[in-house]
Amino acid sequence: MYSKISSKGQVTIPKAVREKLNITKGGGVLFLFEKEEIKLKGIPPTQEAELAGKLKKYAKKYVPLTKIRKRIQKDIAKSASEEGLSKS
Repeated sequence: MYSKISSKGQVTIPKAVREKLNITKGGGVLFLFEKEEIKLKGIPPTQEAELAGKLKKYAKKYVPLTKIRKRIQKDIAKSASEEGLSKS
């Protein structure tokens, strides 16, 4: 099956694939990278919140979201100060 990529990098998932994966409005798609392949898994709308903790086995190292946010804020502040954009 073929699907064209838009200028924004978006792809329309064909109806037959959505039906096969049971993807409905409000749900999502999980992309699983395995060697040289990418697999799609349909995620029902009610399972999105439960899914977060189950992705650990696909990550090389688990990092809590709060730690990631702090790191991003630190990196942005550092970048801004290096560019002279900081108010301090």
